[in-house]
Amino acid sequence: MTYNSLKEIQQDLKLGKTTCIALVEHYLERIEKYNATYNVFLEVYADEARNQAQKLDKKIKNGTQGRLAGMVLGIKDVLAYKNHGLQASSKILNGFISQFTATAVER
Repeated sequence: MTYNSLKEIQQDLKLGKTTCIALVEHYLERIEKYNATYNVFLEVYADEARNQAQKLDKKIKNGTQGRLAGMVLGIKDVLAYKNHGLQASSKILNGFISQFTATAVER
């Protein structure tokens, strides 16, 4: 599954060639396969990603999705995400849980 643009992803979503859940599963498999080697992700919220993908698939089916529907992304650990760890790669913040979500993440 290789895409070069969000436009291609959205086109395949519209045509039913793929789903958001399939995209998420693809990236979760890649994270599992390569994260030990590259150490890119401190935490992965797989169940949460799957739940969001299922909700988005329903929105796409109903035609109520937003402009970025289908984009799978990771959030840098310097951006606050409510009820999730916020470490900023600093040992002093180890175990800190954010009490709010940053505007950049919400949007």
